[in-house]
Amino acid sequence: MALTEKFTGKLTEALVLARTRAQDLESVRKLNCWASNIRDVSIVREMSNLEVCSLSVNMVSSLEHFAHCPNLQELYVRKNNIENLSDIHYLKHLPRLRSLWLADNPCATCDNYRLTVLRILPNLQKLDNVAVTEDEVNEALEEGDEVSPPELTASVTEPARVLTPLLVEAQEVNGAAGDAAVEERVEEDARQKQHEAVILSMEETNRIREQFGLKPVPIDKISTAKSMPTHATKARNTHILHATLLLVKELDQASLEILETAVRKRLESLV
Repeated sequence: MALTEKFTGKLTEALVLARTRAQDLESVRKLNCWASNIRDVSIVREMSNLEVCSLSVNMVSSLEHFAHCPNLQELYVRKNNIENLSDIHYLKHLPRLRSLWLADNPCATCDNYRLTVLRILPNLQKLDNVAVTEDEVNEALEEGDEVSPPELTASVTEPARVLTPLLVEAQEVNGAAGDAAVEERVEEDARQKQHEAVILSMEETNRIREQFGLKPVPIDKISTAKSMPTHATKARNTHILHATLLLVKELDQASLEILETAVRKRLESLV
């Protein structure tokens, strides 16, 4: 009996084990169910060691379940029914994901699709079978559209919560704006926030480096390093920019004006 005849729309444990010849779901590392009339892939939540998953030409409508596959490196879901580009956020905290093929889904027809995906998933090395360049990632962080995430788990939304205390402090300082002494304090706090954003970015960078067996960058060398290789400088700037963009999205109008003043003064100092 053909594989497509066995499927009733739901990917089950029995079908996965028959297809992969694995002893159990935790042993599955590669799964290929191309063109198998699949709608429900919730079973992948139990495949903690899944590395490569090919589900192209099916009827999958969401990427939600793949958020539970921490070892996923390659995901092929071309020609499915994924309508909301916001589903990309479900893949945001998969540290090893390097290749994603999402083309020919309804969500892939929106304007600025590629840059928007790369803004959310800047660590991808290949998107829709096209290699991702460093310059493209930098462009995506600036030009990619902001897409609101669906309701995510606490682990997915954690970065936003980390930034929240910084915003509360900025808003408290802004409430007293107008007095000369307070304005001086606002400027100092803006500089402090910028430094804290750099620290947060470097901490995230070090977590990624550790996952790949690389030595962490000493945080105490951030402000003392006088020269860095061009590639390292671009990577550092990319992380700082990403952290700053996350911060900007949570600021209100008054706080943005404070940030604008700090940025203007910083630009003037570089002239």
